Amino acid sequence: MTSAANSGDRKTQLHSKIEDLNTQEIVIVDNVVTSIQAPAEHTVLKDSWLTAKEWAEAFLALLRVHHGLSREPLGTLQFEAAFNDASEAAGWTVTAAAGATNRFFDTVIVKDGARIVLSLKSTAAKALKENWVEISKLTEGAWIQDARRQADRRDRIVALFKEYRDITDGIIILRAFRETDGVRYQLVEIPTSLFEAVDSLSVENAQKGTIPFPADAVVPTFKIGIDRSDAKVKLAVHISAVTIHGQWKLAGEREPR
Repeated sequence: MTSAANSGDRKTQLHSKIEDLNTQEIVIVDNVVTSIQAPAEHTVLKDSWLTAKEWAEAFLALLRVHHGLSREPLGTLQFEAAFNDASEAAGWTVTAAAGATNRFFDTVIVKDGARIVLSLKSTAAKALKENWVEISKLTEGAWIQDARRQADRRDRIVALFKEYRDITDGIIILRAFRETDGVRYQLVEIPTSLFEAVDSLSVENAQKGTIPFPADAVVPTFKIGIDRSDAKVKLAVHISAVTIHGQWKLAGEREPR
């Protein structure tokens, strides 16, 4: 973490570095600084384990820097980098997954001695729903097209979600809503303990393309989508079952040029 003294040293060093920039480099730096200084609406959940003061300040700064260079909302790879950088700024130990194809999780943080394994996702789809947090590809499921017996399909689904929650503690999703006067980001967490309900999945319900939990609920807590065409598993979780850790509103164009 940067102390007040170190901050002063960095300002002096930054002034010195700016003197050596060419015209186009100064234009870019000016755009970034202007973006960082632009007003932004932001709220964080009180007593959130994630959006502590240092984490939230670093994440907002990274969002502003991104929008100083891009008209597009933060993408998945940029979000993963920003999440890890903000976590390190908060003083936590961060270990990113070895590769982009790592199964189920993207990063591991150690905070106050607790090890937390997380899947990180982002979406800026134009049809985002306020009341449903949707993941178009939770994971691959090559077995979907191979499960011939109805009981096999049920058993595979149950085993998949048990493995998911055994490995991963939570899914953190950055949702970017394109609004008329800018981009509204919402950071939500889906606890994988939610998937315990899948253990009681019946053979009959396992055959559905979209499987609600609870099965007889008017408004399910969550829904699993099993897509045979491209062998992937989808997820939709009602907003009442997630934690909204924070929201940030940044001014800017609604659509990219």
